[in-house]
Amino acid sequence: MKSRHDAGHRRGTAPRVVGSIAPPTDISGPFVFSWSAVGECAVVRVAGQVDVATAPAFRTELGHVITTKLSKLVVDLRRVTAMEAAGLHVLVDAHDLAVQHGGWLRASGAGQWLADLIRAAGINRPLDHYPTLADALPAHRPAPLT
Repeated sequence: MKSRHDAGHRRGTAPRVVGSIAPPTDISGPFVFSWSAVGECAVVRVAGQVDVATAPAFRTELGHVITTKLSKLVVDLRRVTAMEAAGLHVLVDAHDLAVQHGGWLRASGAGQWLADLIRAAGINRPLDHYPTLADALPAHRPAPLT
């Protein structure tokens, strides 16, 4: 039985992954991944579906950034159209990997759907998530309350 997350994904076709320091320009496939450095932090942009078919590529790409580039990263989820529990587990595992390498992982831009997915999946491991990319970046300093 196909779920709504299967829409647009062709059976047997490997997910399309774009790994670069430039933002993605073509989002024709079910999953797009790119990253760029912002100071000592990597901003990872994800677009499309993160499901059981694309989760392995998502895991590989995040692991590559953490272990060979920067271990402090913000994962921008604003352009994710669907995420299953498999994608959430990738984020939590990548957080643990980042911590092992002296860094951290923060998610941004997901809105309430990420909190709902965390709750529904019964995840009790840490995953920091922020409403905006600016909030998640380490250089962000909220204005003092007056």
